Amino acid sequence: MNKITREELTNWIERLIKENRLYSFYKSKEWRHLKEEVLKENNYECAMCRESGKVTKAETVHHVQHVKKYPWLALSKTYKYKGIEYKNLIPLCHDCHDKVHGRMKYKPKPKPITEERW
Repeated sequence: MNKITREELTNWIERLIKENRLYSFYKSKEWRHLKEEVLKENNYECAMCRESGKVTKAETVHHVQHVKKYPWLALSKTYKYKGIEYKNLIPLCHDCHDKVHGRMKYKPKPKPITEERW
């Protein structure tokens, strides 16, 4: 795998975003290789399910620092914030990935009007 510079990665992803073709990044050999590496390192287990005591197969890898906002971190397992290193790529099952992004049935439920209405 050829090493891509931070600047090249940023330029490439920004171009893909402008062209509405970010899916090309997710089909790239660099991303597919890194995704498999992260899944393997985490025994193909969903990190969020594991935190709640369940064991669920992870099928995807989530970017904590979203690709559209932080394109230079798209191929980084970690990122630093205020001198502390955090995980950037987290293995998730499809349900947890939907929860993280607020998709489908996981949109926040409105609060009841009164205590009696649940």
